[in-house]
Amino acid sequence: MTSPTPLEVIQLVRSTQLQCRTAILLLNNHYFGRESSLAAQFNLDPVNYAEWRLGKVKPGQRYLGLSKERLLQEIDEICQLETPTNALLLFNLDIALAYLPYLDRGYVWEFLRDSFRKRRKALVITMPAQADHLLPDESSRCIWQSGGRLASVI
Repeated sequence: MTSPTPLEVIQLVRSTQLQCRTAILLLNNHYFGRESSLAAQFNLDPVNYAEWRLGKVKPGQRYLGLSKERLLQEIDEICQLETPTNALLLFNLDIALAYLPYLDRGYVWEFLRDSFRKRRKALVITMPAQADHLLPDESSRCIWQSGGRLASVI
């Protein structure tokens, strides 16, 4: 099975042929901190999950109250942001995934792959390539990849 290129993945999720327009780009260490440049390269609107989430914290709030349901609700909110293009590059989501229990991470990835349907914007999520414990499990990654929705940016 050949891996799709990042451009092929982005073109696929931007098209209207998928009901669930989500994808994963695996980044090597070279791209950390350069996600906005990567977004510009692919004409995607960058959204830093960590900054967005910090903007939601109320003064004096001590806990995030993050659960798998809450995280999916937040991702849905992010996908409704008014932006110039029809696709977002969401980065630093690994911070939230690391907060969740291990089994809840699989639920989040499965929901994003199969049930996050009919959104106005395509969603491309960047993840550290070496963060196996935060990524979908191997069999799920194969599904993402065979569907043309997972690529590595080297």
